[in-house]
Amino acid sequence: IKAYLAQAAKASQENRHLAMSVETAKVEQIDAEKELKWLKTAVESSEKDIEHNQKKFDELQAELEKE
Repeated sequence: IKAYLAQAAKASQENRHLAMSVETAKVEQIDAEKELKWLKTAVESSEKDIEHNQKKFDELQAELEKE
């Protein structure tokens, strides 16, 4: 009986450890998803800036060619 109790206690401890690991992984996943969302927004903003700058460049180049 003592051996079974010791085995059950060990299994219970391992279960708690695994549960904590799962919770930690969930928090890390949420953080990673938030960072991914922020990065996607930053990329979209940068792409819009590039597009705007390209249009402005094209306009200035066309103006220079006229002169």
